Amino acid sequence: MLPIISLAALLFSATGVTAGTDDFNAACINAADSVRKSVVSISIYEKKENGKNGNYRKVAYGSGTIIDDGYVVTNYHVVMKGDYFQVLFNDGVQLELEKFQNGKYYLADQKTDIALLKIRSFENTSLRPVVFADSNRLSGGEWVLAIGNPYGLRQTITSGIVSSKGRDNIGFADIEDFIQTDVSINPGNSGGPLINLEGKLVGINTAIRSDSGGFQGISFAIPSNLVKQVCRELIRHGRVRRGWIGFLVKEEHRGLEKEGGYLKIISVIRNSPAESAGLLPGDIIRKVDGERITTLGSLIRSVGNKPVGTSIDILLARDGHVKHVSLVLRERMVYKKIRNGMNKLFMRYGIEIDENSQTGGVIISDVSPKSIVYNLQKGDIILSVDGKKVNSLDSFIRIFYQGGSRIGTMTVSRDSRVFDIQLNE
Repeated sequence: MLPIISLAALLFSATGVTAGTDDFNAACINAADSVRKSVVSISIYEKKENGKNGNYRKVAYGSGTIIDDGYVVTNYHVVMKGDYFQVLFNDGVQLELEKFQNGKYYLADQKTDIALLKIRSFENTSLRPVVFADSNRLSGGEWVLAIGNPYGLRQTITSGIVSSKGRDNIGFADIEDFIQTDVSINPGNSGGPLINLEGKLVGINTAIRSDSGGFQGISFAIPSNLVKQVCRELIRHGRVRRGWIGFLVKEEHRGLEKEGGYLKIISVIRNSPAESAGLLPGDIIRKVDGERITTLGSLIRSVGNKPVGTSIDILLARDGHVKHVSLVLRERMVYKKIRNGMNKLFMRYGIEIDENSQTGGVIISDVSPKSIVYNLQKGDIILSVDGKKVNSLDSFIRIFYQGGSRIGTMTVSRDSRVFDIQLNE
């Protein structure tokens, strides 16, 4: 008869360590204990005006993870509707937050759903920042733990394994590179840490795939490497300077189904790195820095995670020939009035605009998965806004401001057809 071997022993022996159930339990307990003091409960309050005075009403709760210099990282969707926040620690101590230069209690990067809070006078407190691990070294099947505050239940620990890495096209954020796990995550866990059995941060728990609103076996976390990069940018610059290529692509599958499809450039943005590098509409993107690109999500993940100033190599096909093109990612630069207007446009409607390098026309360059406008598409050419002709970014922003930063109707051209799109909220 074959000896019975415990699951824990099998798991540990696979990594070269022989251990029994007690050792596995001890590893989980030690990992959780090492991070408890790095996890906070966040209560979110919304200000309700009442005559000349106002009072605050609790509208949500979530989790946060302490990182260096008194900062607490959480999700943007946790704090986005809040005017005031309470941060409660494991030992029941409550500390005040300080406002940033933007007048809010948080800095945020909507595209990755990451936000930062800062503890006031943190130098006088004994905070324990979490230790970051390299999320690139995370393996499928590896055991991980989550700590958070599901349904307001503080310091709840759950466990599971890594189901997959590099998940995109999920629809939770604009730039997606999620770790998928089967760790139990519920409302209130968002912003809490996902840790390995060494007690080091491998991700920030963010979302679940569910039909019921509760956990159904699939959860997602933002990888620690992306969290570190975004937090560094927010702390240093108050925003994320993101590497920009400057072209629009369309997913194609005809004739290449076995290869998983390909991306075809449909438009190149004026004054972009793509235009400078000589990329043209009709070019087919094969690889970026040696990584095969078959979907829009894989392209966004590959480029969106690279900092400004990074040189990338693009392998493309043009007229039946394959060629390498090198370009340097740079931040998209527009003057302040346009930048502010475009930020308001994205905040309200979840869309971004650009100028086509060949025609000069204004086009829809991005539509957020969370946009309230469902019938706009990337590549749509904007002809007019509220009956007023649009022929440049300047004219679009001017019309947008004249309408009180709101749009009623947008007329667009798509595939030689003209549509009137209603954007009323």
